[in-house]
Amino acid sequence: MNILETSHLILRTWREADLDPMSLIDQDKKVCQFLPGIGNRSATKAGIERMIAHYKEKGFSLYAVELKNTGEMIGFLGLMTPSFEAHFTPAVEIGWRLSSTHWNQGYATEGAKAVLHYAFTSLNLPEVVSFTAVNNLASRRVMEKIGLQHNTKDDFDHPKLEHNSPLKRHVLYRLSRADYLNNKSIQK
Repeated sequence: MNILETSHLILRTWREADLDPMSLIDQDKKVCQFLPGIGNRSATKAGIERMIAHYKEKGFSLYAVELKNTGEMIGFLGLMTPSFEAHFTPAVEIGWRLSSTHWNQGYATEGAKAVLHYAFTSLNLPEVVSFTAVNNLASRRVMEKIGLQHNTKDDFDHPKLEHNSPLKRHVLYRLSRADYLNNKSIQK
């Protein structure tokens, strides 16, 4: 079922056929450099199952993303609730993971803007957050392009990562519904 459409993308519920392309994406070293614990088919399958269960429980999730013009499945994008406790939880997170061959084409930004609009105007969420490892500059740029704000006081050590992991320190970006609705420039 299609959830959202943009100029170039369809965000939809997961299909059985998505496991193979998503597994290939998760095995790409460029994609998983900031994502420990992915990279094998069983982890990908478990992740897709979690996304499907989240959709059934909450009515939103990380959706499969396909290109409108070709139907190619290129990753996922959407909303999830973090599965750990932190100073900002409970929360709803916007996130994405796209095939590296589709990076730098504006797809993450285009899809994330549509998801934010959906989050604030259809789901009426009070706030959306996003977080990543401090040195994941590409994801941070997307967060900034879609209007999320970073405050260094919100940065945190990810509780699911090992103490000595170079990815332990995370930045948190956030955007309130009120700020989104009052800023027409980020709604485009």
